[in-house]
Amino acid sequence: MTAPLLEIKNMTVELPFGSRNADILSDICLTLNRGDRLGIVGESGSGKSITALAVMGLLPERMQVKGTLRFDGQDLITMPEDQRCAMRGRRAAMIFQEPMTALNPVKSIGAQIAESRRLHLKENKADAEAKARQLLDRVGLPGPRFDLGLYPHQLSGGQRQRVMIAMAIACEPDLLIADEPTTALDVTVQAQILDLLDDLVDETGTALMLITHDLGVVSEMTDRIAVMYAGRIVETGPTQDVFRRMAHPYARGLFAASPHGAALNREDGEKRQRLSAIPGVVPDPLSRGNFCSFSDRCNFAENDCRLSQPRLETLHDAKTASHKVACFHPCQGEVIL
Repeated sequence: MTAPLLEIKNMTVELPFGSRNADILSDICLTLNRGDRLGIVGESGSGKSITALAVMGLLPERMQVKGTLRFDGQDLITMPEDQRCAMRGRRAAMIFQEPMTALNPVKSIGAQIAESRRLHLKENKADAEAKARQLLDRVGLPGPRFDLGLYPHQLSGGQRQRVMIAMAIACEPDLLIADEPTTALDVTVQAQILDLLDDLVDETGTALMLITHDLGVVSEMTDRIAVMYAGRIVETGPTQDVFRRMAHPYARGLFAASPHGAALNREDGEKRQRLSAIPGVVPDPLSRGNFCSFSDRCNFAENDCRLSQPRLETLHDAKTASHKVACFHPCQGEVIL
């Protein structure tokens, strides 16, 4: 049996804080094979980006990673930094959330795209720049309007995001992590960028890890989904199964807080429906005890929820064994989509 491209098992990320360690992530378990499309959703502060940065080896130095974290059979936790550098950009690449801060403001976009091919594939300058031109054409920035000599500040937000995608796919990586790739973009540009990512995965067989707040995007773009809350995965499984069931109260709360959820909850004859809101906020790492972190915000919480931490286990009435939820009192019944 072929080993998964990315294997995360019981991964914990700790941050020393005074005399104790704060768990930023706890018991994260995920697998990703070539060609898979995994969506990770949750509120800000749930641990989505930290999970991606742990995979890429870009966490702050003080953070400590424990558990199992393997890429194509290699242990990423113990991997020397020089090997990590050789892997980043070549076999695993990331589209960062804010391209204006991720791009180098004093280097032209052509130089930044060509750099990874010159570094990893040892191409000469002419060949690397020719490939950079092809990549810009591929992501919808054709010449001569979008010259290789342009700088990031000369482009719009959507155009900079396309440059980031061109950089990420320059060496045809096996794993592509897209962290909020459509944040702050207008609807038309969002659709174009998502279509581009969809086509790239289909053409190259790259494994995609898509981090987003948009449940509609996850529904259309991914095969599997992981719902994160307070540094843990609280529900995971095939995307359509999770959307149909939404067993964890937090998953249902996220859906009800989305425009699509509001539309479904609209009463006959009512022209508008306010978006539902989950009361409270995500607890900070120092406030998370050995109990359900969502219990203070949950309408279904009972005494046992405040006494111990529910484990991520297969839902008793799930259609597949891979549909798992971490909840003592999962919601009953299907959601009508």
